[in-house]
Amino acid sequence: MITVRSEKIPNGKSERTFVDIARRAQLVECAIDAIAELGLPKASLAEVAKRAGVTKTTIFYHFTSREELIHEVFASVLRQGAEFMAERTTSGQSAAAELQTYIEANVAYIDTHRKQVRVLTAIAMNFTDADGRTRLPHDASVYGTSLAPLQAILERGQRAGEFRDFSTRTMAMTVRAAIDVIGPQLSVIPDLDLDAYARDLVSLFRHATTQEARP
Repeated sequence: MITVRSEKIPNGKSERTFVDIARRAQLVECAIDAIAELGLPKASLAEVAKRAGVTKTTIFYHFTSREELIHEVFASVLRQGAEFMAERTTSGQSAAAELQTYIEANVAYIDTHRKQVRVLTAIAMNFTDADGRTRLPHDASVYGTSLAPLQAILERGQRAGEFRDFSTRTMAMTVRAAIDVIGPQLSVIPDLDLDAYARDLVSLFRHATTQEARP
């Protein structure tokens, strides 16, 4: 007899079956499609339920609120991006080469996952409280732990003498800002040449970080 394996979940239920996991993933994908096509404000639970072919009650079995669903959508897209990046990262690279790979892989992800990027942009810009403050967890922003891997590359380059002295946090935030602004640009310039954009960023940050040769 085959046993259905389950996992612990935090929303009051003791375990989640494979069927539950599949349904939850379907709801997340339907929410991603709704946000990408309609924008965050119009991506209601009713719209997500209609796309999934279920009732709103079914959504509340898997998510306690629309806010929890949006959090999971954001986390899911970030995980996809992290997996894409991991597949393109090669161990043993110099810090300079790793920084180049980081930039190129990020831009490639944006180019090949435009729907997901629209969703991230929509949530980042519109998922706010009444005072305009983000409702995303602190670590989901460039101010949180997501900046740490890039800082680690920069710090390693400084220790190895590849990179000059600078604030690694400031430089990391600048790199991320230069990459993250691509999403909003694509909404008005869909044919933006991202290959050229990546080359420009690699050249720009090579000059910004490289240790100057001494005479």
